[in-house]
Amino acid sequence: MHCFLGIDAGTSGVKAVIVDENGELKSIGYQECDVISENPGWAEQDPMDWWRACDGAVREAVEGSGCGKEIVSIGFSGQMQGNVMVDKEGKPIGNCMIWLDQRANEEVEKIRRLISDQEALEITSNHCLNSYWAPKILWIKKHRPQDYEKTVKVMFTKDFLRFLMTGEIATEVSDASLTFLMDVPNRCWSERMLQATGIPKEILPERLVESYEIVGQLRTEVAKDWGLNPGIPVAAGAGDQPACGVGTGIVNDGVIGSSIGTSGVVFGSVDKPFMIDQECGTFSMAHAVPDKWCFLGLALTSGASFKWLRDNIFPDKKAAMAATGSDVYDYMTRLAQGAAAGSDGLIFLPYLNGDKTPNNDEHARAVWFGLSQRHGIQEICRSVMEGVTYSLRDTVELFRECGLDVKKVVASGGGAKSPLWRQMQADIYNASVVTMNMEEGPGAGAAILGAVGAGYFKNIQEACDAILKVTSVTEPNVKQVALYNEYYQIYKNLYPSLKSNFKQNAVIVDKYHHSAE
Repeated sequence: MHCFLGIDAGTSGVKAVIVDENGELKSIGYQECDVISENPGWAEQDPMDWWRACDGAVREAVEGSGCGKEIVSIGFSGQMQGNVMVDKEGKPIGNCMIWLDQRANEEVEKIRRLISDQEALEITSNHCLNSYWAPKILWIKKHRPQDYEKTVKVMFTKDFLRFLMTGEIATEVSDASLTFLMDVPNRCWSERMLQATGIPKEILPERLVESYEIVGQLRTEVAKDWGLNPGIPVAAGAGDQPACGVGTGIVNDGVIGSSIGTSGVVFGSVDKPFMIDQECGTFSMAHAVPDKWCFLGLALTSGASFKWLRDNIFPDKKAAMAATGSDVYDYMTRLAQGAAAGSDGLIFLPYLNGDKTPNNDEHARAVWFGLSQRHGIQEICRSVMEGVTYSLRDTVELFRECGLDVKKVVASGGGAKSPLWRQMQADIYNASVVTMNMEEGPGAGAAILGAVGAGYFKNIQEACDAILKVTSVTEPNVKQVALYNEYYQIYKNLYPSLKSNFKQNAVIVDKYHHSAE
């Protein structure tokens, strides 16, 4: 039996997923990673911490599967928009500014002075955001010139890990779409964007390929450490959201996906580049599927909000339950189940580190609204889950306004594992919520891309048909749809009411509590 390894390099950690050609999940390995935040709006990670986590996750998955010698391909998924600056010896220069990082605001304005928004939109299919490569590279050039001068190549998270596995440097079209340096409709680097920003083409990966293409083979020493055969073909892979699209079957028009991990994402596939004239923090990309494009809206700290609640309200319970093999998230979800839908009027804004879609505001911060003496820990837990789902509905409504008929949503990540969260999504989106047999969508998508690249399937659609199956359908509850519609209107009105306060608060915090570089 042929088996396929998918490596998903996320923000919270790295997962290794092994599936066979019939869609059976053989094993999962996982190792956590830490985020470093030295100043408000900053978010970095140590690239070598990713490698440590990748090594541990693959070892765990291979040992758990018992089929290491049957693995015939490797594919990748990875957190998007991080810029790993690499020197001439292939070593990372300091930490990576990851997708959560919000510091490059001045550079965004500089780029807007260098090229008009309309011209840039026609080339990149996007409005410039502070998380893209172009502004972040310019920030490093200004604030860390010595690091910039030492930079030979810039890589994405998954590309850096693949480089350590194969010795080959390459990237692919989905990740590259969010550099603000790529011609997205034509799936190639843009000479015009490079000229406008002054970023030299030489520091970009020369090889820019489709996501399924094989770009290297597993090095002998790495294969030996992991219990795999040397020379296994390694595919380019895709950014985590396009990979999740593949891993949940969102490869054609008509279906969208909702993924709740560290961030929350609403994702869809289209036949041509998706562009929105207004600036609302949406992302448009080349899909991991050839001749397809995709779009997404991003809530920066969705699952991270639930994790913050876990770490700060339930630290003792987390340790005690871990010692018995239990999951504190299950405990928190049971508490939330005990509260009524709508959390008795308690509403949570999940902006722990700003908001991307639709507000695109790095100063926005989390808020509990409506807290009273009658509320307890049950309502607090449920309100966080509901607030996260409201934030994703913001994107669902944005796409509905653009003419997309959203009646079916494929759920993945933490929001797919919980029956309560699935029902909550069905009610808040007013759409059927479907789950697939592969709960780990990005990892499954990575495995599928590797299998297609190595020739075990003719194309991505054939692989999806063979490996993916629907496992559950959750329909909306009519009464709760009406209740959530009313609470969502309050939720939607809170950000505009607080916008100026968020900005004023950020100025005061920076003045008295932090000193930015």
